[in-house]
Amino acid sequence: MFRCRILVGLSIAGFVLLAGCGRPSEPPVSATPPPATPAPTSELSSGPVEEAPAESSLAIKRGIVTGEGDHATFRGCDDPTDLWLIDGEGALTQLLTEDTTSLYVETYGERGPVPDDVPAAKGQAGAFMLEQLLYAASTAESRGCERPVPDNVVSARGNEPFWAVEVTQTGMVWKQPDDPKEITLGELQAEDAEGTVGYRASDARHKLELQIEAQACRDSMSGEYFAFAARAVLDGREVKGCARVGTQDAP
Repeated sequence: MFRCRILVGLSIAGFVLLAGCGRPSEPPVSATPPPATPAPTSELSSGPVEEAPAESSLAIKRGIVTGEGDHATFRGCDDPTDLWLIDGEGALTQLLTEDTTSLYVETYGERGPVPDDVPAAKGQAGAFMLEQLLYAASTAESRGCERPVPDNVVSARGNEPFWAVEVTQTGMVWKQPDDPKEITLGELQAEDAEGTVGYRASDARHKLELQIEAQACRDSMSGEYFAFAARAVLDGREVKGCARVGTQDAP
């Protein structure tokens, strides 16, 4: 799984998308990026990686965050309990505004008791300590918990021109509006180099490279928040965008 914690970034043996990394934070696709966080590191796993228990802070948590006055609550996709949100890095708090009070999120974090030093939270069933925000989208514009859990190592995309790449354990799939609309490449190679995690795949006709960096990124059209920025090069043509970790472990 792609673990970005700093440890952050892209966890592939932990990268949720890259390989075991640590806690993090070219500028976002749009808008001013939040303060940069430590760059990720990665170590490719040489064997099978045991899936982290659902309650482990190493597992990605999916849920809905709702702003309620001077605080926010977290409700997991598979748990109807509202938990007092403790935003460890502050990125999520910045996204909650008067116009956006409810967000679908994917995070690293864990559930715990209500802190003794937060009297206002005493009526809550518990607290959710958010360690790293991986992805966030307005619930008014997304299906949130209704969408299936991303079943890949990492996905990346950008706009103008639109492009998308999905990294699986065996290769990469490139998508674009023009022909060829989809290119599937095998023999995936992954490596860590100076704060980024890179993927390469090719065949007789095409060569694709994808680099992921632990830097906050906002989609220039939808406004979605991503914890990672992406740069892709297909047959010498470079494009930039944002990246999101999935549930698979890197090969």
